[in-house]
Amino acid sequence: MPRKRRRLVVRDRKKTALRIAIVVISLIALAGVAVLAALTAKNCGTQLITRTLPLTSSELVCGTGDGIMYVRGGALNFYSFKDEDNNFTRPLTAAPTGIAGSAGIKAVYSKNAVQIIDAPFDIEPEGEVIALRCGRAHAAVCTKRPNGDENVTVYGLNGQQIYEFPFSAGRLVNFGFSEASGSTLWLMELDTDSGSPRTTITTFDLDRMSSTGVITVSDQLVEDVFFTGSSVYIVGTDSLIRYSASANREVYRVQLYGYRVIDKSITGDSPVLLLMPRSASDIAGAPSLRILTVSQKDVAGETAVSVSVPEGAVGCHLVNGSLVIVTGNGLKLISNKGKPLESAPLPVGVTASSEKLDEHHILMERSGEYVLLSVGK
Repeated sequence: MPRKRRRLVVRDRKKTALRIAIVVISLIALAGVAVLAALTAKNCGTQLITRTLPLTSSELVCGTGDGIMYVRGGALNFYSFKDEDNNFTRPLTAAPTGIAGSAGIKAVYSKNAVQIIDAPFDIEPEGEVIALRCGRAHAAVCTKRPNGDENVTVYGLNGQQIYEFPFSAGRLVNFGFSEASGSTLWLMELDTDSGSPRTTITTFDLDRMSSTGVITVSDQLVEDVFFTGSSVYIVGTDSLIRYSASANREVYRVQLYGYRVIDKSITGDSPVLLLMPRSASDIAGAPSLRILTVSQKDVAGETAVSVSVPEGAVGCHLVNGSLVIVTGNGLKLISNKGKPLESAPLPVGVTASSEKLDEHHILMERSGEYVLLSVGK
């Protein structure tokens, strides 16, 4: 007899008065996204728009590229950046432990189940769900078995299983989807059996259902991976390494000299990275940052400039190739050449923190509430 499936999202059932109330309240909240202020940086044509959102820091919040998902009052809500007709609310039967999404696929998950929004059934994988990533049209779920072994299982929009990648205990370090295509899954594996750490990054094209390359780095630890149309960039503890996306061949290395990469912007032809000294634990402890720009040609042609961090800064982020510094009462926009472009006051003070959602949006916290900053031309 098949095992009964648990459902996180309820559909096609007669709603109780409580659930109707939840949906109505959530829709009112979505419609009532308030306090819109446009601040135009006249010197560079960049528009900075702030919106006060009906969110609190105690709620699960997730940027999806096309909007924000959040959980409130037993319901999953979505707020679209561009079109309020795309906003939605889904009642939940249980509180999820996490949410994840992209412009193409959105999901909630608990330790035992994953629900892809609008899929006909829930996913109950073997083992405990410990992480979830979403690509263009796929969700990758990492689960841990009782013996410590881990699996990354890929599912499609309808919740059907597409592929599975098994790993021995302790070997899987990270995984995710390519920023360039959204359909290439990468998996990072660390091997320490020989006494010298060796990191292997494997890429798999889910459209063609085939492996597209294996990259091995043995002279340093790997901290991040990101993709462009023609490049695979490996962020190591000592250097940034560019590989060609077509042949997985190393093209060049740029030394990082005691810095670590804390953000990146890859919207233009030349990737831009934000570096912070490894001796600093956070922005407040870093007197200055470096903006590193590299090319996607055979020679790095790198340029690096230092930028002072103003007192009271709560966040520094790269958006559209420029640096945005968030302070308690304003914003500073700086080019990747280190040139100040514009300063603008905030309509409300940011007292806690800020988080980059994507290349165009930053979420700022103010006394337990959230303010959304949109950056565009």
